[in-house]
Amino acid sequence: MTRIRRAPWWIYVVAIGGLNIVRQVLFPPAQVGTAVTVGLFFAVLAIGFAVVTVLHAFIAPRVRE
Repeated sequence: MTRIRRAPWWIYVVAIGGLNIVRQVLFPPAQVGTAVTVGLFFAVLAIGFAVVTVLHAFIAPRVRE
């Protein structure tokens, strides 16, 4: 059975936090509105989680169980 190998929690925090800072610079909340800001936050959260998981699965060495 193949299991999804997730990265350590702190990698997700650093990557998604950094992406959200970039999002705030590119789309300032004062200019785009609350609904768009919340939507972009969840989009960055979902995409960031998926990208970190995929990159970690390809980069991290496989462990034999």
